[in-house]
Amino acid sequence: MRIAGGTIRRNYLRNYTRNYSDKYNSENKISTNRQFQRASQSPIAAATALRVRKSLAELETSEKNLNSADSIYQVAESSMMTISGIIQNTYEKLVEGAHGTRNPDDLEIIAKEVENYAEEMVQSLNVDVSDRKIFGALNNDTNAFAIERSATGEKYVTYNGVPVNSSSDPNDFPYSGTSYLDIGIGMAVDGSTGRIDDQTALPITFNGAECTGCGVKSRSALVHLESIKPGSVYKLSVSAGGVNRVIEFNGGDTEEQTVENINTALRDAFQLTPEISADGSIKYLDNIEGYTETRILNYKNAAISGTPAVDIKNMQAGNYYSLEIDANGKNRVIDFEADADINVTLDNIRKALDEKFGDDAPEIYSDGIFRNSIGQPCEVSNTGNYTNDIALNADGTMNLGALTPGSEYTFNINGTKITFTAGNNVDETVEAINKEFAKPYAFDLPEVPFITEGGNLTHKDDSVSVVIDNIPGATNQVEFSEINGYSNNIMQLVLDAAKALRDGDQQLVARYADLIYDAQGSLSIAIAELGTNDKFIEFNQDRISEIKINLQERQNDLEITDLPSEITNWKVLESIYNATLQMGASVVSMSIFDYIK
Repeated sequence: MRIAGGTIRRNYLRNYTRNYSDKYNSENKISTNRQFQRASQSPIAAATALRVRKSLAELETSEKNLNSADSIYQVAESSMMTISGIIQNTYEKLVEGAHGTRNPDDLEIIAKEVENYAEEMVQSLNVDVSDRKIFGALNNDTNAFAIERSATGEKYVTYNGVPVNSSSDPNDFPYSGTSYLDIGIGMAVDGSTGRIDDQTALPITFNGAECTGCGVKSRSALVHLESIKPGSVYKLSVSAGGVNRVIEFNGGDTEEQTVENINTALRDAFQLTPEISADGSIKYLDNIEGYTETRILNYKNAAISGTPAVDIKNMQAGNYYSLEIDANGKNRVIDFEADADINVTLDNIRKALDEKFGDDAPEIYSDGIFRNSIGQPCEVSNTGNYTNDIALNADGTMNLGALTPGSEYTFNINGTKITFTAGNNVDETVEAINKEFAKPYAFDLPEVPFITEGGNLTHKDDSVSVVIDNIPGATNQVEFSEINGYSNNIMQLVLDAAKALRDGDQQLVARYADLIYDAQGSLSIAIAELGTNDKFIEFNQDRISEIKINLQERQNDLEITDLPSEITNWKVLESIYNATLQMGASVVSMSIFDYIK
């Protein structure tokens, strides 16, 4: 059979192109040391390699985070160990000052040395690593600790701007939170709190108040009421429970009036209650947070049939209802807002039931019947006779002038129920409403600092310490003295010990020496926790290194060329290619150029 020359040439050229391509691809693998350059060359291997690369990138991020965390923990541990050594030196100095005969000059020298130790501790705790104030909790802008001087010249320690003596709970202080770092163990957010689950990440900042101690035992201040001048204006800085407020009050004509003025100022500063003005507008004090608007809603009586069933469908939207319910052995009062959509109203009722009854909450059905855990109807009644409505102006404020004197009114303000009796004029009505606002139970308000008739400015909770000071530069200064208590903070103890040295009270100095020695205990706990986390970091660094090696080996299998095998393959392909070129002389026809010499 005769084969045409054109067919032979086409087959030859096709084989030539394939052999050249195979040789070129092999050379490319050898020069780049990669199995493929484009995903189209090996789609399955490329997809697998991409996943491996992603895992490696995540590991590298976690590895960098761990290295950063390791640096932070090393610095934190170094700071704690430095403080531990300073405490030992302080203890020795106090023992020296507490025993033997010392003249005032000697005690002053020791006091200055002791104060310097406190300043060294502050510097160690204000260390900055990777733009983080590691002992400032969530505060990265300013130094966490500072030594301030009161108007009377006494030194005291502050943490994030608040005296460390003001609260025994380190979480009461500003910025009292924790910064976390993702180290590749599955960082997650706790759905119930909205915060990072501390079991899934590594803390990289610490609450300095917790590490060094805070608060005092039953500390208060005695205000010298006889020194306060009638009609004069005074300002005081008051710290309690980790909160610092500045109060302003007038000296009264009598000490009793002065006490009343101070207590009013304390309530205004710490209780954060709303206030109503004569124009009917309600506003919160300047230091309240979380309220951007004020909603005033009237209460209505719910129609209840004999079943008993509540007529939910005819409830008026934009009004509150108050029901007393007996269910599962409990009697509770629920308040809820009605909506134009009955389903929304039912949801509001269910939320109120869950809040008041907890796990024993009855169920409400669309027919208005409340049923207990065994399906029986519950007894339901209105909690009052809400027949008087408060007229509201167009801007949402109360029309106080339209209220009937002597009549009782009930309204809901941002979820809180308020009942008052209208006065004979607007001023009396304003006073009656504000009086209800100020009641501690009205807004679940915390207890606030108060001053007794004897001038003792204290707190009802024995665990809360009250620390006061005059405002620097104020025209009028309040004369006071601190009462009771030793600080739980190491640095504050050192400063207080220095003051005792200057006062020449060697017995008190000896007491402070014992307290500072005992303070090593809380510091040792902090050091132990740092060491535990440091070991955790080392464990995860080793874990990541092992995983990284395995992934790199997997990446090599998928992407990296086996050079010995590929070089052998290339030699074979080169030989085939050279043989193809030799065959070309027999297959491709000679042209005139082949005869030109």
